[in-house]
Amino acid sequence: MKSWKKCLLAVPPTGKYIREDRCQTPLDELHTVALRPPIDLLYMAAALESAGVECRVLDFPAKEKTFADFEREVREFQPDGLILSITTPTLADDVKAAALAKDIDQEIVTICKGAHFKHLDREALQAYPQIDIVIRGEYEETVKEIASGMEWSGINGISHRGADGPVRNAERGFIQNVDDIAFPARHLIDNGDYIRPDKGERQTTIVTSRGCPFPCIYCLAPKVSGSKVRTRSPQNVLAEIKECVEKHGIRNFLFRSDLFTAKKKWVVELCQAIQAEGLKIQWSCNSRIDTIEEDMLIEMKKAGCWLIAFGVEHGDPEMLDHMRKQLDYEKIEPAIRTCKKVGVKTSVYFLIGLPWENRGTFEKTKAFARKLDPDFVEFFYTYPFYGTEYYEIAVREGLLEDGVLPHAAYNSPAIPTKFLSVDELRPLRKEALRSFYLRPGYILRTLASNPSPKILKNYMIYGFRQLRDIIS
Repeated sequence: MKSWKKCLLAVPPTGKYIREDRCQTPLDELHTVALRPPIDLLYMAAALESAGVECRVLDFPAKEKTFADFEREVREFQPDGLILSITTPTLADDVKAAALAKDIDQEIVTICKGAHFKHLDREALQAYPQIDIVIRGEYEETVKEIASGMEWSGINGISHRGADGPVRNAERGFIQNVDDIAFPARHLIDNGDYIRPDKGERQTTIVTSRGCPFPCIYCLAPKVSGSKVRTRSPQNVLAEIKECVEKHGIRNFLFRSDLFTAKKKWVVELCQAIQAEGLKIQWSCNSRIDTIEEDMLIEMKKAGCWLIAFGVEHGDPEMLDHMRKQLDYEKIEPAIRTCKKVGVKTSVYFLIGLPWENRGTFEKTKAFARKLDPDFVEFFYTYPFYGTEYYEIAVREGLLEDGVLPHAAYNSPAIPTKFLSVDELRPLRKEALRSFYLRPGYILRTLASNPSPKILKNYMIYGFRQLRDIIS
């Protein structure tokens, strides 16, 4: 194996998705979700640059570029390695980029990364001969070893094409000290491609921790990041924030974690560090309802937190039990009220279409969304990712054929429930969105709460897009 001099890391031109391992979300019709930078590719590029490899990171959907543009880039750059960011719903289309690269130069090492390969690694290598290697799990050390010219057989955390078929190497352990990971190579992308929708300003993702201890049946987080929460030090996160502000002019952030508020003491320390530095930033994060406390929220608000996203998931307590959410239903409303009291906006996510969903349970979710009355809601159809308990249940109940990977995801139902067909499920998301967003009181409150003409204009733009989609 030869060492690399150049590597091209790419988001294939197959549609705008959030391509994070636990979150593989198509952005079509999801107007409350913004396009995010390919942070996983940027982490890999930083690792490769530290080893002396020249890197290019290209997000083709963000630039609305095509496969013809991809082909031109490969011919011009002549990389030794190609790393593609893959989602399960787009896999078959994504790997066309690897085939194009091989047509140009058979010596290019083609690598795919994504949660899909945690379990379906050998199947992917068998189905797509244009792929040389798939990465399973965390990738920073793995890509450096590949690029160094190490024999593939000695690299943990990959599966690769061998002389007699696909070979699965040993697992690679999780990185325990996440402060050791180099900051993402944001200098390799156009940060202006990723904006906060309401302000129209640059926004980036900062990964503050990895891992989630909760066993929700539909979620990939414990599979790809582990069940132990590995948190960066507040000082390390602060240093990355300052780099973004000073080098890239970014003052809006999504603090990405599987559970940002898992450790109250850590949250407060980070917030106080941001305040002590006098950083005038704004940020959002995700949280669980049962980790919210008013004194912590006050510190978050002071440090620039403007929005918290909650995975409430359903309005029926029995459905929450089915999905093993381990959430006290009675704590949901008080947590949303506390956020309103402190002045932090809330975005609440609900799921539609788990195996036990029927018209009655759906009506409970619709009514509960209106009762909670957060600032934003989104309704997703649950996707049966391979390796989750939801996938196993769907196969066992005859709702999904084993080995089939649906293309529809999040904004369209992938499979039926035990009580509702795909055709019966399909209109429910728009019905739920209309039920929430077309209330006169909600519209008037939203307009009144945004005094900035610029923000009001952007709210109206996104509101009209949402309206167009939900009434069509």
